[in-house]
Amino acid sequence: MSAHPRTSPALVVWMGATYLFLYAPVFVLAVFSFNDSRLLAVWRGFTWAWYEAALSNHPMLEALRTSLLVAALTTLIATMLGTSAALAVQRGHGRLRSLWDALFLLPILVPEIVVGFASVAFFGWIGLRLGLLTVLIAHVAFSVSYVFFVVRARLATLDPRLEEAAMDLGADPWRVFWKVTVPLLVPAIAASALLVFTLSLDDYVITSFVAGAGTTTLPLRIYSMIKTGITPEVNAISTLLLLATLALMALAFRIEQRGMTRTHLVLAGLILLGLVGFAFGDIAMRRPRATLNVLIWSNYISPRVVRAFEEKTGVSVNIETYDSNEALLAKLQAGVVAYDLIVPSDYMVRILIREDLLQPLDLTRLPNLQHLDPSALRLPFDPTNTYSLPYTRGVTGIGYRTDKIASPIGSWADLWDTRWRGRIVMLDDMREVFGAALKLLGYSLNSTDPEQLRQARDLLLRQKPLVRAYDSANFDQLLLSGEAWIAQAWDGQIIKARRENPHIEFVVPREGTTLVVDNLCIPRSAEHPDLAHDFINFLLDPAVAAENMNDIMYLMPNRSAWPRLRPELQRHPIFSIPPERLRRSEYLQDLGPTTVLYDRYWTEVKLAR
Repeated sequence: MSAHPRTSPALVVWMGATYLFLYAPVFVLAVFSFNDSRLLAVWRGFTWAWYEAALSNHPMLEALRTSLLVAALTTLIATMLGTSAALAVQRGHGRLRSLWDALFLLPILVPEIVVGFASVAFFGWIGLRLGLLTVLIAHVAFSVSYVFFVVRARLATLDPRLEEAAMDLGADPWRVFWKVTVPLLVPAIAASALLVFTLSLDDYVITSFVAGAGTTTLPLRIYSMIKTGITPEVNAISTLLLLATLALMALAFRIEQRGMTRTHLVLAGLILLGLVGFAFGDIAMRRPRATLNVLIWSNYISPRVVRAFEEKTGVSVNIETYDSNEALLAKLQAGVVAYDLIVPSDYMVRILIREDLLQPLDLTRLPNLQHLDPSALRLPFDPTNTYSLPYTRGVTGIGYRTDKIASPIGSWADLWDTRWRGRIVMLDDMREVFGAALKLLGYSLNSTDPEQLRQARDLLLRQKPLVRAYDSANFDQLLLSGEAWIAQAWDGQIIKARRENPHIEFVVPREGTTLVVDNLCIPRSAEHPDLAHDFINFLLDPAVAAENMNDIMYLMPNRSAWPRLRPELQRHPIFSIPPERLRRSEYLQDLGPTTVLYDRYWTEVKLAR
C-alpha cells in the first residue's frame, strides 16, 4: 500500500494564514462579547454582563426576532420556488433555457443598491406600504436565484436511469419524484436553504430601502448604532446567532455526507423550532392597542422613558432606527411609510420642509415647551419652530489623550501637526472633514465657493499622510486603546469614553465648529399625529428629560432638567464654549448643486495615497 503523499509545509502555512484571515474577526467578536467594558477598545476582564444586557435589550431582541422571522419565511418560500424553477428548466426543452438562466442570474449580478432602489420605487408606484411584506418580497426576489443554481447543478449530475428504473418497476411520476428525485436533491436543497437563510439574515442594503415601521432587522439596528457607538451587546447577540448558524451548518454537512436520519431530523426540528419560537416571541401575548411609530437614531432614547409613557397612556411605542439622515429622507420621499415621529438633524429639517414632508406642530398642545432653552429655538433651518423642536444638541470638536499629548490643544491646526503622524483620526463624514479644513482656512463650513473648496481639498490632501483612519463609528475606541491620540470627534461619544478613561479630553477649536441639533418632527404621512404631540410633550417634561439624558448621555436643551443631570453632563463642553468661538460656529446647511463638487473632492481625498 502506497503511503499518502506529504503535504507541503508552505501549503500548510498558506492554508493556515487563509483560515486565520477568514475566521480571526469572528473569533475576536466572540471573545470581546465577554469583555468587561462598554467599549471594544481594551480588554478589562471577563463578564457575562453583555449577554444579560443583550437578552434584556428589547429593541435589539425585536430586531433579532424580525431578522429570524424574515429569514425563515424567505428560506421557505425561496427554497420552494427555486427548486421548482430548477426542476422545470432542467427538465424542459427548447431554446428558452438560456433565457431562463439569464433571468435567474440577473438578481445576483445587479448591484444591491440598484435592486433596493428599484424595489422601493416599485412599491411606491403600486402604493404598497413598506413593512414586513415588502421586506419578505424583496428578500425572496434576490435569494431565489441561489436556490435555482445550487439545485440545478445537483440535477445536472443525477443519473436519469434511476428515475426510469423506478417507473419501470411500476411507480407513477409523483411517487418517483418523492421517493427518488427529492432524496437525491436533499443535500442541494439543504445547502441552498442554509445559504438563503444566511443571506437574508445578513442583508442590509436592500432591507434599508424596503423596511418600514415595525420591520427593523438586526443589520439595520447595528448599522444605525454607528452615530452613538456600538457596545458588546452586539457581540453577544452576534455570537449567539453565530452558534445557531454553526449548528445548522454542521447538521447540513452531516446530512450531505451521510444522508437524512431520524436523529438529524430531530436535531433539525429542535433547532428550527427554537429559532422560530424566538422569532415569534411574545406576539401571541400582545394585546392590540394604539401604536406610536418613532424613527430615531439608535440608543437615542431611554427604554425606561419609553416604558413610562406606555404605562401612563396605554399606547405601544414602536422604536425604529436609521443610520443616516439621507436614509430617513429616502424613506419619507417614497411615500409608503407610516412613522408618526422622526428625529432629523438640523440641515435635514430644512430639506424636509422644502420637500413638504413635514406637518406643522400644534405648539398649543405642548405646554412643556416653556422648559426649553431659548438659545436652541428659532434656529436658521426653522426660524419659527413651525415644524420642529430641538431634541438634543451638541458640537463637533477635538478629542485627545492628555497622557499622550502634553502640549495644549485648541485649534483645528493640531490635526495637521506632524508630531502626531499615524495617531490622528478624522470623522468619515464629508461635511465634517471639509468643515474643519474650511474653518482652519477662515471660511464658512457651508462655503459654496469653488476656489475655497479647492483650497480645503489641498489642505486635506496634505493632511492625508498623517491620518491613521477616517472613522465615524469607533474614534472613541481608538482613543481608548491608544491607537489614536487625537481625533475629530462628536461630543457625546467622547463624554462616554471619558467615563472609561479620564485622560480623554474634548475641546472646541478656536476657529469655530459645527453645531448639531437633532429635532422632533411629525411627518406629513403620520397616522397618529395626536399621539406624536403627546409623546413630544412627555419628552419635554424636566424629570423625563433628565432621566433620558442620564441614560443616553447626550445633552438636551431643557433648562429645567439640567440641575438633575449626572456630573459629567453638567460639565458638558457646550456650557463652556467661549462666546467668540460660539459666534464662529455654524449649523450645516443644504449645499444644493455644490454637493457634487464636495463629493468629487472628497473622493479625491479618500483615494489619495
